Amino acid sequence: MLFATNNLLLESLIEQFPLPMFYKKSNKSKFITNKSFDNFAGKNKKQILKAISQLNISTKNKFELKLKNELDKEINTYTYIINVDEGSFGVIVDISDQIEAKKAIHALKERYEIASSSSNEALWDWDLLTKEVKFSDRFKQIIGISHTTVVKPIIETWIERIDPRDKNRVLKSLEAYLSGKSESFKQEHRIRANGKTKWISISGKATFEKSGRPVRMTGFIKDITDIKEAQIALKESQEQFSLFMNNLPAGAFIKDEDGNFIFSNIYFNKLFGKKTLEGLSCKDILEKGEDEILTQSDKRVIEKGVDLIEHKITTSKGEEKYFNIHKFLIYKDDKKYIGGIYSDITSQKKVQDKLNRLAHFDTLTALPNRMMFHNSLKTLISKANRNNTKVALMFIDLDNFKMINDTLGHDYGDLLLQEVAKRVKGILRAEDIVSRLGGDEFTVILDDIKDVSYPSIVAQKIIDTLSTPIKLKDEMGYIGASVGISIFPDDTVNIEQLIKNADLAMYKAKHEGKNVYRYFTEDMTADANEKLELTNNLRNAINKDELIIYYQPIFDLEEKKVVSFEALIRWEHPKYGIISPEHFVPIAEDSGLMVKIGKHIIKLACLQIKELEAFGFDHKIAVNISSKQLTQNHLEESVKAIVSQTGIDPRHLELEVTESFLMDNIEETDKTIANLKKIGINTAIDDFGTGYSSLSRLKKLSVSKLKIDKSFIDDIPDDEDDIVITQMIISLAKQLNLEIVAEGVETKEQMEFLKQRGCKLMQGYLFSQPLPKDQLIPFIKKHS
Repeated sequence: MLFATNNLLLESLIEQFPLPMFYKKSNKSKFITNKSFDNFAGKNKKQILKAISQLNISTKNKFELKLKNELDKEINTYTYIINVDEGSFGVIVDISDQIEAKKAIHALKERYEIASSSSNEALWDWDLLTKEVKFSDRFKQIIGISHTTVVKPIIETWIERIDPRDKNRVLKSLEAYLSGKSESFKQEHRIRANGKTKWISISGKATFEKSGRPVRMTGFIKDITDIKEAQIALKESQEQFSLFMNNLPAGAFIKDEDGNFIFSNIYFNKLFGKKTLEGLSCKDILEKGEDEILTQSDKRVIEKGVDLIEHKITTSKGEEKYFNIHKFLIYKDDKKYIGGIYSDITSQKKVQDKLNRLAHFDTLTALPNRMMFHNSLKTLISKANRNNTKVALMFIDLDNFKMINDTLGHDYGDLLLQEVAKRVKGILRAEDIVSRLGGDEFTVILDDIKDVSYPSIVAQKIIDTLSTPIKLKDEMGYIGASVGISIFPDDTVNIEQLIKNADLAMYKAKHEGKNVYRYFTEDMTADANEKLELTNNLRNAINKDELIIYYQPIFDLEEKKVVSFEALIRWEHPKYGIISPEHFVPIAEDSGLMVKIGKHIIKLACLQIKELEAFGFDHKIAVNISSKQLTQNHLEESVKAIVSQTGIDPRHLELEVTESFLMDNIEETDKTIANLKKIGINTAIDDFGTGYSSLSRLKKLSVSKLKIDKSFIDDIPDDEDDIVITQMIISLAKQLNLEIVAEGVETKEQMEFLKQRGCKLMQGYLFSQPLPKDQLIPFIKKHS
């Protein structure tokens, strides 16, 4: 057998095995473990062995266990146990990350030592004519007869002690010899002696008459118990090792110094579609190129004693598999051999590839993600530096995406983003890179541009292709794109600044009407710095009482008195002075501060109402509600809480909502407006006429007042269109039984026109500029 002929080689192979192994004899409770097992288990060795000892190996030999290693880290393993007569062998395979084992494994078990004794042959002499047998004392001792025991000198004294399992075979052999059918007699058999089973070897030579009749037979017996048990143990060890190696879920081999295989297990043979690899080399089983990699690895083993590589192999079935190959040097009879273990890491590689894709690509669009974008940009910038070329970076933000996503749902939004990715990618060159940073933000990197005007051509193509309606299941999506462009190295040589520049240019495009592109210019940085400064200052403006309210009176021309006020916020900036809401409200909305500021304004207005109520005044104060506040789920609760805290009459608080936002979010906001109306808080539609209200939709709303936008008042009575529009708004309000207020009245002609058409509530500079808080009560007293 291979085991017998290459005993040391196989022992060395096992000694170098890199997986945790254990062995337990059937009649023993103690486990024998190798160093890899001890290194793996550490302080948790007892717990692991206890878990193994509780496994039922009668029905299977493979178990999936979670074991804690020496670092108390829970490891998923396959534990293989092979049950044999003498006990059980096992190996633990770490399947949590399927990497190479830490250390080579020690011996599966020590070989049974072959016992040998000094000469212990015993003589026997059998007279076949008289049937008498003479046994030497050593013979008697071997078969378990003491020197004081009297035994009959007949052959049955020996035969009776032969183990029944062997008796028939031995007697047939003896009969065949004595009858001349065989040329010799020599047998090994078991006997029971002194309560123990012993193995003996018996041989004899007979003397025959001329007629062929045997007359005398003389021979020897020898106690071969130690030798026989050692041989049996050796055979069992061979069988156990063979069973273990052929069921091992890894490839194992030994090669000579010339690269020829002298041993390979079944797993390794099947990998290459062979019954055996003995006598073959890597050149015989691998494609050219693949074998060279392994040949070089063999050379490193000869030089350094060990080598570890990762290698891809195409199996005999055409499958591509990845292996960690651990090779080591074996010495025997002054010769060098190479042993190795092939551990399959294909599943691990697939997981790594998947994780790598998740880490670098957007799962929705399959485009490079933010991380991959940064890596690609860095690579192309380095290339441009070397080649003295230009790179264009484009930031793309989708216009109207949020409305589609919020209105139709995220499923539709996802379909839209996938179509956007497809369209943008479709108009780019192969060397250009489009990425999705997240949400509705995309980037495009144009490599090696010859003309700085080229990005504008690409940007316009992007705008045009995204302006085409997008089919979304049963709906059509209408979006646009705002594109910002920055050029390397013209705008900057710094990568982070290049990204900021493209982002600034994109925001410039968005604020200048959307669906356009803009190149980065230096003044954008100044604007951005100012915006950043104001954003940071605005965060502390509430706590520093820098946000104040001015109150513009609303007059009732029939009653000839002021009846209410509109609260207008101003920012008293310590550096820039009074800042109008037109300038800082967009900053507040972009930075997420608008909800907090809006709540603060409502509170200030309610405190002012409380002061007016203390003087016995019955005036209302109207507060503008931003779109951000209306889309928050807690506006209703927030307003009710402030009203309750300040203790005002809720009828004195009025809310104003712009027509355009209200119409775009009618279902979302009307519920809140209706609930607030129930407690006495009315809502007016501000800037009416600038949106797209319809009579049918207005009828359903819980509003109480329309405010004519200042843009329609400015050119009255000279502009015929404004006159017609204003008359229609007044008529519409009367039909719906709503109050009507004209904003921005600045001339007597405007006042008279509106008064004649039935609009009695007006505000504007003709009557009063917005008033600071301390002038409010004196003004009321004067105009009451």
